[in-house]
Amino acid sequence: MKILVYGTDKFEDYPTFMRGMVVAIEENMNNSDGRLDVYTAGPHKINNFVAEFINRSETMFKQNGIKARFNRVRKAQVVQGFDEYKFDHVLSFNSKEDQKLFDVLLDKAENSKIKSSYYKY
Repeated sequence: MKILVYGTDKFEDYPTFMRGMVVAIEENMNNSDGRLDVYTAGPHKINNFVAEFINRSETMFKQNGIKARFNRVRKAQVVQGFDEYKFDHVLSFNSKEDQKLFDVLLDKAENSKIKSSYYKY
């Protein structure tokens, strides 16, 4: 299972982040091949949230036979080669202060019929 996670600089709600990750993982468990690859496209705080989530959950994943890891990627790189990654879910975490005008990654996910979630807290 491959999940893309990204967001904005002002997003700081770790409990919402955790809930979003758990929901995405649960929704995609049937398609799982025993691997969880989380790609994080920043910014820095989101990358740290992903690292903390994977590290805190590692034992639980191992008990369920899932090998979990995360990879930092550049957002521009993901935009350019979106289809090559073959994501199962795309997560976007945003602050209430951020205005959502157009999100190219969510648009690509929708056009590719990939599950996506947009959180604004």
